[in-house]
Amino acid sequence: MPHRSRFNSVLPFTALREVFKEGYRFDHFIKDLLAGLTVGIIAIPLSMALAIASGVPPQYGLYTAIIAGFNRWL
Repeated sequence: MPHRSRFNSVLPFTALREVFKEGYRFDHFIKDLLAGLTVGIIAIPLSMALAIASGVPPQYGLYTAIIAGFNRWL
């Protein structure tokens, strides 16, 4: 099935496998994972504060942060 192979090349784990083949080590992955978690933890209250400052309820800021996070993968 050709459409399946095209879909699998988009998945994050396929890309992760490719970078590990190119020399990306597990300790780099751990550091990148911790950096991503730190950014995520900071982004939640920041998005809520920006929503409140804009005059909308805080949950709209959370919705925007979630959509912006998923938009990175598209």
